[in-house]
Amino acid sequence: MFDDLRWEYKALILIGIFTLSVIIYSYSSFNSGERERISDSTPVEPQPQPVPINIPNMTSDNTTNTTKNVTAEEARQIAAEPGYTAGQPSRGSININGTDIPVWVVPLQRGGKTVKEVYVSIEGGRIAGEREFQ
Repeated sequence: MFDDLRWEYKALILIGIFTLSVIIYSYSSFNSGERERISDSTPVEPQPQPVPINIPNMTSDNTTNTTKNVTAEEARQIAAEPGYTAGQPSRGSININGTDIPVWVVPLQRGGKTVKEVYVSIEGGRIAGEREFQ
């Protein structure tokens, strides 16, 4: 029966048989064996991420009395920058090199949205750091 076929037809039949065997093998391998269900029932706790704080050079030429405590309004004026509106300061503290420094936290707003916080030292009124929000 195959003797009277031309070689092209014989090659085409072999390719078809090979293709069918690959298809049958691939589908039968999915149905064989035991199925294992893997479920991770333990919830992943979010880890706190460090927030970068820019610490400016504290060695400025301001040699006035550094023991004077500044008021909230003075901190607001110190933190004011062009293009921003200074919000109401609140008390807080930041840790710089293992030392807690009491500061006024002054929010700076642009377009009604807080985009930056400036940390003004309560003792002396120096800018101790700032943080920008993305």
